[in-house]
Amino acid sequence: MTPEAGRAAGADEGYAALLDARVRRTGTLLCLGLDPDPAALPRGFGADVVGAERFARLLLEAALPHAAAVKANLAFFEAFGSAGLAALERLRASLPGDVPFIADAKRGDIGSTTARHAAALYDGLGAHAVTVAPYVGAAALAPLLGRRGRCVYVLCRTSNPGAGELQDLPVAPARGSGGPGEPLYLRVVRLALAWQETYGTVGLVVGATAAAELAAIRRVAPGLPFLVPGVGAQGGDPASVRAIAAATAGPLASSSGRGVLVNVSRGIAAAALGPGDPEAAVAAAAVDWAARLRCYDTEPPQRTPLEDPSPHA
Repeated sequence: MTPEAGRAAGADEGYAALLDARVRRTGTLLCLGLDPDPAALPRGFGADVVGAERFARLLLEAALPHAAAVKANLAFFEAFGSAGLAALERLRASLPGDVPFIADAKRGDIGSTTARHAAALYDGLGAHAVTVAPYVGAAALAPLLGRRGRCVYVLCRTSNPGAGELQDLPVAPARGSGGPGEPLYLRVVRLALAWQETYGTVGLVVGATAAAELAAIRRVAPGLPFLVPGVGAQGGDPASVRAIAAATAGPLASSSGRGVLVNVSRGIAAAALGPGDPEAAVAAAAVDWAARLRCYDTEPPQRTPLEDPSPHA
């Protein structure tokens, strides 16, 4: 299977519908993160591109049946050059057609460059969703924002310890608004709301390690989808995320996932470093995280194996 197989059908269905169907099928908000760090691979896996790809494939085989989506952090593959990108393409091509695939690229550049980012990520890699930095503004990001059936998650309030250095900076009221000043991350929220009206599916990256900010962002954007990193190794609380991140307005408020997708990378991958069988340990960790991040509906989950032969989008 190639990254091109079945892509048009998935794009026509739309990311939001694809994700909602997968959340209902698996019964969880869990997004499986692929960040194969060569310095943190299990015994028997070389600290090279071959070892990284082998371990990423193990993660998919063991954990994917328990996850609603997959997010690949492109830097962990780009670091190996063309061989790493080829490995990522093979992993992408192995995903069943019902699994949303997020390219965590954090792109953001002038329009002509962003157009090539869109070609690489949407057309070349077959991403259903991407992450972007908002600093260049909507016009420059338009080639990513404007693609039908895809989703752009905008970095808003991230999970890293130094996030507040810029994101918490106070900014003056928006021109002509007459409102009070606010932290920069809330201005990004308001921009994302406007971009959603213009372009379609726009979401926010909001870290689980900043619970108060997460709640404030949800109050300003009650209907936007959230991609939430920072649980697991970074210490965010999954129960708090479920309690405060759910959409409260718009179509997402009645969806199974309430517009919330919670990424777990190291919290699952690190299970393979113990003394037992790595694949069994990863599967057990995925089952645990899937249960802790259960979706908001109460229907029994159904599992879709990696071997599902349906073409992916």
